[in-house]
Amino acid sequence: MLVHGFTSLLSLVLAASVLVFALIRSAPGDPVDIEFGASGASTFLTPEEDTRSREVRRAELGLDKSVAEQYVIWLGRVVSGDFGKSFRTGESVLSEIADRLPASIGLGFSAMGLLLLMSALTAWLAVRKPDGPMDHVLRVLSIAAAAVPTFLTATLGLRWAAEAAGYPIAGEATASRLWLPAVVMAVSGVPTMARVLRASVLEQGAMTYAAAAKARGAKPRTVLLRHTLRPSLAPVMTLAGLTTATLMGGAVITEVVFSWPGVGAYAVEAIGAQDYPVIQAYVIVMVLMAIIVNRSVDVGQRLLDPRTYRKLKGTA
Repeated sequence: MLVHGFTSLLSLVLAASVLVFALIRSAPGDPVDIEFGASGASTFLTPEEDTRSREVRRAELGLDKSVAEQYVIWLGRVVSGDFGKSFRTGESVLSEIADRLPASIGLGFSAMGLLLLMSALTAWLAVRKPDGPMDHVLRVLSIAAAAVPTFLTATLGLRWAAEAAGYPIAGEATASRLWLPAVVMAVSGVPTMARVLRASVLEQGAMTYAAAAKARGAKPRTVLLRHTLRPSLAPVMTLAGLTTATLMGGAVITEVVFSWPGVGAYAVEAIGAQDYPVIQAYVIVMVLMAIIVNRSVDVGQRLLDPRTYRKLKGTA
């Protein structure tokens, strides 16, 4: 089982590396042309000198080789723990990502905590009286929140906080700047997670064991907390795992709008400059994080509801 899991992990990472390498190289544009255009170096060179300088720079970056050769060389370095150097800064890509990853992880965990709290409160208010006035109001608000693009929510929130509360629009990843992007990211995920939790609680509440508990005279709150809540969390945990992987990797739009110094904003800058090593390393790190989170969710579900593990074991 352990060998199979490790093989699956390697296969996913290898497939992701091939895909991202091919997509990046097939994109229009050239990092050397972007670099020379941004620096204005071509202005001071003759056409012959400009062409020669570009060829030399392309050779320095290893872009003079075929795509297959570039991939094999890059993969060999990655296996040894070397993701290369950034085309823009000349610094180690792995060290630059490591510097920015804590900011993204901190933001992701904060947003996830708020998301779970807000979703649980919304679902609890909804299931108290299913299809009642409060349930309908929350449903409309959830749909409205889901319909608003994240960049619009982030932009409006940033403007309001900067004008009304003196929110710092740029700077380091500090607690004074953390709360607003965390709230924006949480609000964007509440509609989906709250509806999943509501549907799961209502489904479990209609089961025989819940009806038996009610027949024995158990109060609705007792039935919810002691009987239906635990099995109701299985689909929510799956959704939370997928959401956590996204949040920990840095919600790109939110990080860019709030100038949050995380890996998401770092990747956007790299895409604009076609900084191949950075983009490739970012994708590989995000794939690894997603796999780790999903494996953790599987373990958590088995602990939460052993019936899941028995079903999986019986079908294996």
